[in-house]
Amino acid sequence: MPITLAPKTRETLCKELGVSNLPDLMDRDFQDISPDTDVDRAKVALYADRNRGSVRLNSGRFYTAKEFADRVRKIKSLVLP
Repeated sequence: MPITLAPKTRETLCKELGVSNLPDLMDRDFQDISPDTDVDRAKVALYADRNRGSVRLNSGRFYTAKEFADRVRKIKSLVLP
């Protein structure tokens, strides 16, 4: 059963999502995750109830790129017996 939206609702939705029409959402790429565009825990927490993905990610138990780099640096600096 397709969802029917009023024209004004459809227009507002497209404007907020930054797409020209709703079918464009199907081909939309995810944002690249790099040290320059890192993941924001606050944004992940905000959309956690809408995501059907990983529980670990939804609960904020992940490393950002900066945290991961710090952890790698710390591990590499350990002196093994």
